[in-house]
Amino acid sequence: MAFEIRLQRDVAAEIRRVAREEVDRAMAALGGAREGRFKGVHDARKRFKAIRALLRLVAGRLGPTFRRENRWYRNAARQLAAVREVQASLETLDRLTGAEDTTLRRKLEARYSVRRGLQFSDTNVLAVLIEGLAEARERIAGWPLAGEGFEVIETGLRATYRRGRRGLPRAVRGASATALHEWRKDVKYHRHHLELLVGLWPDVLAGAAGMARRLGDVLGDHHDLHQFRALLSRSPGLAGSEHERESVLAAAELRAGELETRAIAVGGLVYAEKPGRFIVRVGAYWDARAGGRA
Repeated sequence: MAFEIRLQRDVAAEIRRVAREEVDRAMAALGGAREGRFKGVHDARKRFKAIRALLRLVAGRLGPTFRRENRWYRNAARQLAAVREVQASLETLDRLTGAEDTTLRRKLEARYSVRRGLQFSDTNVLAVLIEGLAEARERIAGWPLAGEGFEVIETGLRATYRRGRRGLPRAVRGASATALHEWRKDVKYHRHHLELLVGLWPDVLAGAAGMARRLGDVLGDHHDLHQFRALLSRSPGLAGSEHERESVLAAAELRAGELETRAIAVGGLVYAEKPGRFIVRVGAYWDARAGGRA
């Protein structure tokens, strides 16, 4: 089923159902990765992020359970990050206008092949992750989700939106790449929350989720650029020559500025409301479509 809370049903039960389905998808994706399909690694990482967003939606109810579960899924995702980081460097190079460097491309492709080979040569890592996911799935039944209706998710929804909104003025003031990366995380959690609640008013919330996704993609491209520039600084020998390296870095700097401008513009739309008004509005949708707050 879709990553969405179904209306007119027990909210705690729905949270657990969505969590189990995401774990099942992650296990299936890692099963594919064990057979040598890289897409499985990428899909599993996306499922881990979605589960962490779900956990944040009910963090106030979970208490210490939130920290334990969030840490587990975060660490699981980190074990799969190496191949994605090298792949991102290739994608970043492709997006840079006027930054053609055949030597750099050849060496990045070689790094990607090596990392990918290492990822799949140690299938025990994937097997352990799948086993850990099976255990994590069993723990979902014990998640303490007291309460009914909108109150189960209200605190987490508000907290995530507030953190994301606070990231916008920092971007306007010229935030560091690290700060923008942290903002991106909050934006992605907010996007997932909107997706979970899209059934309250699909015409409105689907569009809002799409706009948040767009902002997250812009910030994701900016983060990839930052990592790419850091890689060239650490390993200047990857470029064909110093001239080519400087040309690529100049193109990357220009692109980063463009992305920052776009992020500010889109972020202003995503976070136009104050947190209180946002929660009142979503709560009103809930009252109208899900029977009110219990």
